[in-house]
Amino acid sequence: MAHAMPDLFKIDVKGKSITHARSEMVARGKVVATDEPPERGGTDLFATPLETMLSSFLGCTNVIANYVAGLLKMELRGLEFEVCGHFDTRGVFGKADIGTPFPVIELTVFVLTDAEDAQIEQLKTITGEKCPVSVLLRRAGCEIKENWVRK
Repeated sequence: MAHAMPDLFKIDVKGKSITHARSEMVARGKVVATDEPPERGGTDLFATPLETMLSSFLGCTNVIANYVAGLLKMELRGLEFEVCGHFDTRGVFGKADIGTPFPVIELTVFVLTDAEDAQIEQLKTITGEKCPVSVLLRRAGCEIKENWVRK
């Protein structure tokens, strides 16, 4: 379903520190919280900020892939995702000057469809070019290794 979107709009989020490891943010009246595991002084109640970032990548990939499938007139019965970010902590801890904290992100998308391989490849390419989170990660220097598999 197509939705009319303005060319430019603001996305506002407010947040506060609950503890040194836990934060709560509010976006459109919805609470988003992050935390750290106990070994980093957190309570492990919520995903970490980095897990949340990778989750945002999957959520954005879902929205844009479904949009692109509509443009391609491609039937999707569903999508399933796996992501693994390779986190280089040397920059955070001052051990090295690194270009990106995530040199490699592995993305696997299981596509529930009867579409041909060529159409799945087209879906993958266009989604990567249009997904705002994907674009940000790539421009930040992340190598995104993608594997889109028919399921």
